[in-house]
Amino acid sequence: MSGLELAASIAGFISLGIECCKGITDYCNSYQGAQRDVELLQEDTSNLMHTLQSLEGAMDDVSLKMEIEQSIAGIFETAKVRVLELSEELKKFIEPDKSKSKRKAMSMKVRILYPFQEKSLQKMRGDISKINEILQQATSSVLLRQQNKINDTIDRVHESVELDKIKDWLKPPDFSPSHSTASDKKSENTGAWFFNNPEFREWKNSSCSVLWVSGGAGRGKTVLCSTAINYLTTGSKRDYTSGIAYLYFDQTNHSVSQEHNMLLRSLVHQLSSQNIASHSNTDGSAPGPLKNLYARNQNGTKPPLTQDLMSTLRSLIGLFSPCYLVADALDECKDRHEFLRFINTIVGQWKIPHVRFLITSRSELDTELPGRNWRGFTVSMEENINGDVRTYVETTLNRADEPLNQWNAEERKAIAKSLIARANGNFRWVACQLEVLRGCFTKKELEQALESLPATLEDTYERTLAAVDESRRESLCQILRWLCFSSRPMRLDEMCEVLAIDFESKPRARYDPEKCLQVNAARYFHQFSNLMSVTTVRMASEEYKELRLAHLSVRDYVLSKKILNSSASFFYITEPIAQRSIAEACIIYLQQFETKEELPTYSEAIKDTPLARYAARYWSQHVQAAIKAAATQPSSEIALPNGIDAQQATVIILIIQFLTQMLRLLGVSSPVLLQISNNQDPLADLNELCVEFLVSQGQSQIRFFDPDTPWLTKPDVSRPLGSVPSALYTAAQAGFLQPVRQLLRQGMDPNVVGGRFGTPLQAAACKGFPDIVALLLENGADPNFRAGDYVYALQGASSYGHEACVKILLDAGAEINGTGGDYHTAIHAAAYNGHVRVIELLAEYGADIDSPEPVENRTPLTIAASQGHTAVAKFLLDQGADILWKDSGGWTALDESAPAGFEALSELLIKHNPDILKSRDKENSTALHHTASQNHPTIVELMLRSGIDPHVGNSRDNRTALFKAVKSGNIEVVQIFLKYGAMVQAVDHKGWTPLHIAAYCGFVEIGELLLENGADVDAGPDGWTPLHIAVVREQLEFIAFLLDNDADVMVQNETGRTAFDCLQFFEDYQNEVIIRRLHIEDNFFTLCGLRSAASRAQNVHVRDLLERGADINARDEGGFTAIYWAACKGHNSTVRLLIESGADVNVRNDSGDSIMDCWLDQETIDLAIEYGFKEMDEEDVSSAAEWSRRHLIGKEMHDLIKERMPRDALPH
Repeated sequence: MSGLELAASIAGFISLGIECCKGITDYCNSYQGAQRDVELLQEDTSNLMHTLQSLEGAMDDVSLKMEIEQSIAGIFETAKVRVLELSEELKKFIEPDKSKSKRKAMSMKVRILYPFQEKSLQKMRGDISKINEILQQATSSVLLRQQNKINDTIDRVHESVELDKIKDWLKPPDFSPSHSTASDKKSENTGAWFFNNPEFREWKNSSCSVLWVSGGAGRGKTVLCSTAINYLTTGSKRDYTSGIAYLYFDQTNHSVSQEHNMLLRSLVHQLSSQNIASHSNTDGSAPGPLKNLYARNQNGTKPPLTQDLMSTLRSLIGLFSPCYLVADALDECKDRHEFLRFINTIVGQWKIPHVRFLITSRSELDTELPGRNWRGFTVSMEENINGDVRTYVETTLNRADEPLNQWNAEERKAIAKSLIARANGNFRWVACQLEVLRGCFTKKELEQALESLPATLEDTYERTLAAVDESRRESLCQILRWLCFSSRPMRLDEMCEVLAIDFESKPRARYDPEKCLQVNAARYFHQFSNLMSVTTVRMASEEYKELRLAHLSVRDYVLSKKILNSSASFFYITEPIAQRSIAEACIIYLQQFETKEELPTYSEAIKDTPLARYAARYWSQHVQAAIKAAATQPSSEIALPNGIDAQQATVIILIIQFLTQMLRLLGVSSPVLLQISNNQDPLADLNELCVEFLVSQGQSQIRFFDPDTPWLTKPDVSRPLGSVPSALYTAAQAGFLQPVRQLLRQGMDPNVVGGRFGTPLQAAACKGFPDIVALLLENGADPNFRAGDYVYALQGASSYGHEACVKILLDAGAEINGTGGDYHTAIHAAAYNGHVRVIELLAEYGADIDSPEPVENRTPLTIAASQGHTAVAKFLLDQGADILWKDSGGWTALDESAPAGFEALSELLIKHNPDILKSRDKENSTALHHTASQNHPTIVELMLRSGIDPHVGNSRDNRTALFKAVKSGNIEVVQIFLKYGAMVQAVDHKGWTPLHIAAYCGFVEIGELLLENGADVDAGPDGWTPLHIAVVREQLEFIAFLLDNDADVMVQNETGRTAFDCLQFFEDYQNEVIIRRLHIEDNFFTLCGLRSAASRAQNVHVRDLLERGADINARDEGGFTAIYWAACKGHNSTVRLLIESGADVNVRNDSGDSIMDCWLDQETIDLAIEYGFKEMDEEDVSSAAEWSRRHLIGKEMHDLIKERMPRDALPH
């Protein structure tokens, strides 16, 4: 029989077998009151059915199909004959009546033919059992492989989930779109000169080297950089030990963060991803340095610090040889000096031999790093780029989709000749001329265009701007201002709305919806393609278009004074004018809501008024930026009083008008509102009206942005008008000094209550405006007034670390040890947030450095340790803080710092007083207990090396720290415990050993370590050996491991069951019940960061952590997130806060429990449902797939144990 025939026959045989089994099953089910012999027939048939279905599924796997064919080939004929006999036997009993349904016909036959003859039943059962036995013997290894593949897939999915979780926490900027865009512009042989350059070859072969490529604007540095990245990446794929990570700096693309911390996150993520995909990473897991970074930051609860990212990056670089780090357009880097220090650190200090830096920049290496102590390789594009320009022009003209390709060969040759001759190595100039030439439709037009090509890139921009129709000049200038100075990247639909701001309207500018671009927006902006471009941005949840400057040189040109002497002088932009113009546009846009009876909802506004979100969030920032920029101008340009120049006059008038209209619309009466029409000097009311504007506009603005909760993507749209803070509060929070002064002169109460920070004084203190703090105090603000998140101003200022505000408040009589709120005192607040200078000041004024909290009894030292603030802890210790102080749970500072991963701080505490290692909490647990499960091997070794006792058992279950380490699955941590003599034979109060925990979790490698160090393979309470536990927990690999190490299969537990007998629990679905009764699982977890704050209902801490970027969905070792901890503790207000802040309401812990399994009030339940909570469908444990899985595992466990049992003990 040929291979194809065999395959077809096997498939047909399996199909026939399944049909027979279904027929017998239906037949048996149709008989009511079937006797035991029929039940046994049905059971045997079900077993065969699942074997056949498993084979059918495996046949779909190409990698298993051939092995099945080979396995069955030898027994195929025998099995086939028996299945055919079974089929014939079935036909004797089932002859369906075609005129009836199969079920009805079968039922009639059953009543006629039953009871079976005993001989017939035995024959059928014998045939079925024999077929099943033959198939399982021949294919058991294949079916087990199939199940193992499924399990491996599940493991990979779990690992992928972990990686996704870490990536979500890192939030690394993605530079791949920039790389793809640049790569698409590459022509064939682009960069060939570069790769043949002696400097490039020497750099590539030198250790710890930097190659600096310099070139002016438009020289094609970015395209060359992308070509180099692709070249190096190709080499990396051939050499599995090499790695590459890259950054693209682009001031026209604000979608990608250029904050230095974020750049490091991107490098860490890129190198981690490559390590995962490399051949050296056989299990596809996240690299150790990345996991350690995640663990050090409280399992993603805190954002990574720059120093931690640097340490992680250093370790990751060590995983590759060589490791290429590439950065394009360094001159456009926002934190250029910081990045230069970063280069100098890696090359000049770390001196990692296998690292290679490739940098492109307008500037030269000697200019940027003149005092370096290392040599760099340099390449100038000015001398080498002409060949690439020629290639670019010729390739473009010859592309089939290029409009210029429609000209004949002679004209194309003329185009190429002209462009190449005049380009002077400038790709950007060429790109602009190509765009102009595409607009030529006659030979005469083409010839004239070629004859009049502008000489430089600046001449090109001048010509483009000068050609703009006069009717569109103002709107284009407005667009350019936005593109140069917007606070974030502008979406295309938002910029369409900007065009609807009619600045030429009289008597003042207004929003005219009829001027908004309704159709062909991208086409409209394409007419200015030399100046701007439309880019598609693809995010995980959405796709949208952004409008960006076409090149940074456009911004350089319109901001330079060169444009003033050109025909495009109308488009000259200064920052004060641009910021003022954007502020005006935002205010005018928001004013449109004054004519509507009902303000739009958040969702409606996103759709119908897309600029509203931006306007509400950033208008005040643009006003402040305009004032700040104007203040830097020469005094001769400032004619107005109080430091206000004429450029701000329009803003003032707009605010006045908007304020008046909004107050009237909202029905707000204000005793301080002046009648502008009767005032001869409206500018004098600027500051007051700015504040009133914020107050009145707050009801509409709050639907798009709430300044009190800036981390929320969707504000509280239902917030009532009465809850909007006062004008004085808003002015103080925004940092408007003069508006605060005006409001106080008009008689506003400086102690008026409202808003997150309670009072204007607390708001100013928290935001760090000492002048406003002083002014409020001079006008009667009570420094000890209690209100808001921080209860009183001193605690708020201390929490945010504003030393100047703290000093002013202390000098004004603020109570130094005043108590209240989540933080308790000011020094507690400063300690929690790590502000050592503030703590020094508070201590100087007499703050009690050992003051304990009233509930948890934690001192500033304990709190500082919990957050990893080493400098704070050192200062407090130097001032005599009690290092051995215990909180209400018996925890010391070391119990807080060690499990959170703060190694330097933990070392400081141990060195200061080693007795802290002897401390025990209320359950007799040590810091080693709390740390063992947190994946911090270096801290575990630090404590063990320093003398902590690893043999201490806690009072809850008498488990040593080794139990925790084993359960964590961290082999490195377990090895350290064993290195320092941890007792592997330690038993808890139930008699369980670390080996039982390893068996429970299925950690074979840890089991091996324990046995190598003396663990008893057959020990256990009441005869429950590790083998019993592994069987009940379905840990197949651990069972095989124990049997390979001579585990006694005949040991009986207190019920007389051997491990083989425990298989019955598995078959009866009772194994989980048994495990719960044995109390082997330990569900006590170490809480850190946001989860700790949520579990304590410390809502102020929660808000502070979220404001600082904490991952709201980070999990601990039990799969618990902050919202679950809040829910299980019954803190409904905290649950609601987390839901509204973006917590995942459908999150489940490792046991499958959700927040709805906890006690929640109806308001919280309704909110969770509103935010998308969904009940999880119960798994059908009786499904064929689940049955097949359990059947295979059960059979394999059965066979493994049966092989080791004495013959006389085998079941009959």
